[in-house]
Amino acid sequence: MKFTALNKKSHFKNLRKEEFCFADKGIKVFVKENTVGTNRLGVSISSKHANAVNRNRFKRRIKEVVRGLETELNFDILVEGSSKAPQLKLIEIQNILTKHPLL
Repeated sequence: MKFTALNKKSHFKNLRKEEFCFADKGIKVFVKENTVGTNRLGVSISSKHANAVNRNRFKRRIKEVVRGLETELNFDILVEGSSKAPQLKLIEIQNILTKHPLL
């Protein structure tokens, strides 16, 4: 799946609703279908939970997993990490993302 950045505050705010949320092992995944014509991805992890190296590693792993997803529809995807998220392996992140009902 190809994607662009989800970078506007209003987009993040619209996705952060309980109806689109799936949480597991310190990761919250928000997915909503969009009408833009492309997939958009946003990744968020606080500096309180991990240093810069671990935050960037987490973001790279999320991007790699999303590239491997196969979908027919276009989605906005927001992934939020907590303190447990930077320690997760790539396969664990992949299992969590594929458990979401829309993906």
